[in-house]
Amino acid sequence: MADTPIRKKETAPQISPASSFDIRPPAEQPKQERMPSQEQHIPKQEIREPQEKTDMSVHQDEGFLDEAIDGLRSKLRRPKRQKPTTIPQVRDEITVKVEKIMEEGLADAYKELGTIERQEFKIKGEQTALQIRELLQATHIKIKKIFKLLFEWLKMLPGINRFYLEQEAKIKADKIVSLKDQYNKQ
Repeated sequence: MADTPIRKKETAPQISPASSFDIRPPAEQPKQERMPSQEQHIPKQEIREPQEKTDMSVHQDEGFLDEAIDGLRSKLRRPKRQKPTTIPQVRDEITVKVEKIMEEGLADAYKELGTIERQEFKIKGEQTALQIRELLQATHIKIKKIFKLLFEWLKMLPGINRFYLEQEAKIKADKIVSLKDQYNKQ
């Protein structure tokens, strides 16, 4: 056993009374010094000790929060603005004649509608007439699209047979296409 070296007793590091476990209030604790290698190069203006908020700054923060909350509440309560559907009033000869063709034979059914339904039917009819006008201005006339537009518009009428509506839409589409042919010949 003479070959084994003698070990020294290992001792636990001793805690100094000024360590981080000190219970004294912060004013009484001594400041720990830093080694030069641990120092960071921060300008002195940026190093600030945390200060307690004064009563004024607390009131300013509360005022800001109250204003933000009130602003959000008013936005949530405010009803959303509905954009009115405006129809451009381009009423050239073709549009007027298309509307005349569309309204043929619908006087009795139109009278049976209520006031709100009449307005909706009228607005939808004007929109349909403008869409048909745009289709007529194209080089190729797509009669199926015209038929679908007319049929969707006529479906707004209550209590009318579907087959009758299809027949009326077909007749009106044929008249509108013949209207285009008349303008091309002139």
